Amino acid sequence: MALGIIKTLLRLPIDIIITILRYYLLGGVRSRRYRNSLINSIKLRVFRTSLNTGIMDSKYLGPYSNSFLIRRIVPLFASLLVKGVPGYGEKFDDNSIWLAKLPNRKPGDPVIIYSHGGGYFIQTMPSQIVSLMSLYHLLDDEKRQKTSILFLDYKLVSHGYSFPTQLNQLHDTYSKLVSQDRNNIILMGDSAGGHLSVAYTQFLKTLDQTVVYPKQLVLVSPWVKLNPLPGDMVQGKSWFDNQHYDLIHHSTFARFLDLCLIVGSEDLHSLVSSPGGKVPKLRSDWSDIPTYSDPDYSVFIVLGEDESFRDDILEWAKYSVDLPWYLKVKYGDLHKFLEKEHYEFERKNVAGQANLTVFVEPLGVHDAFFFFEDSASSQISKNIKAAKQTILKDLDQKEYFTMVRLTRFLNETL
Repeated sequence: MALGIIKTLLRLPIDIIITILRYYLLGGVRSRRYRNSLINSIKLRVFRTSLNTGIMDSKYLGPYSNSFLIRRIVPLFASLLVKGVPGYGEKFDDNSIWLAKLPNRKPGDPVIIYSHGGGYFIQTMPSQIVSLMSLYHLLDDEKRQKTSILFLDYKLVSHGYSFPTQLNQLHDTYSKLVSQDRNNIILMGDSAGGHLSVAYTQFLKTLDQTVVYPKQLVLVSPWVKLNPLPGDMVQGKSWFDNQHYDLIHHSTFARFLDLCLIVGSEDLHSLVSSPGGKVPKLRSDWSDIPTYSDPDYSVFIVLGEDESFRDDILEWAKYSVDLPWYLKVKYGDLHKFLEKEHYEFERKNVAGQANLTVFVEPLGVHDAFFFFEDSASSQISKNIKAAKQTILKDLDQKEYFTMVRLTRFLNETL
């Protein structure tokens, strides 16, 4: 076993003990969002330590395949979430596995392709599948009964597969759906999976053929700019201001050799490789893609006020979907006033613009939906056992910030 993973395994118990002591002796940890939650404080520390393991050693953090995770691990401790879900665990192609497969699908029925986060080098965590299946059960019956979810089982950088391997895998799966006359495809992704979803829309634009663009993008803390610059690590920028609050730290993504492992020989300033890294940034780079410019299409974005990616996401959204917040809103203390117009944005039926829904979670951290909101599965599982439909009013809207808002969005748009 490599030295990096040995160091991580030795360090994790120490970090957990320190977190517990800080929680009880000092009244909480540095995270503003989870200061009063011991479980989430421990999770935050574990995730942060794990991300610093090193890219090639990260394969030991999840020493299982996605098929094993989906078919064996998740049913072991979240059986009620997956039992009876049509097609759960069935293979679609060499690159994807069904999480929900609607029988007798019609061309207009929505198919969600989910691409998981993890920097392209960490395996899918159980919480990501659990959060997604919890979301599935929260959908209105009418929506759930016509929606399919496909998990993209992309290859990892830690196993020797640099980008754009993952992009090509997504293209193979997406193209197969299109060949089956599926015209209502939603790309969903968190972190690196969000990057992959956005990058794919630019990739489609490069093809010399008629293409079907995704009808919706659902982006949870998307990693849109792969290479943080020295100027990003200064006071007033989210990379600097949130370095002690978030599970993502500047040093993890600023190492040039690590970036080379992820992207290989790809241009870090191209719209396909790093959609938010291209200079100069132009609205015209996105306005010719209907996913971002046609009111028949929709984009959902959620990010955290205290996450390191915040400014990168807001800057990218300024040009891609015309979100007016970048540099006009100063985050960090606004949660004290909860000015709704700075945390929620919605646009519908505007010519030349896709429908847009954006949320900034007050004090939220990176990818909270997939890593911290999976606990909603307990209440949902209890209700399934009691043959009762879980409704959004059953969930705490602060604790399950994205779960509640994303469910509402999908119930409106699917």
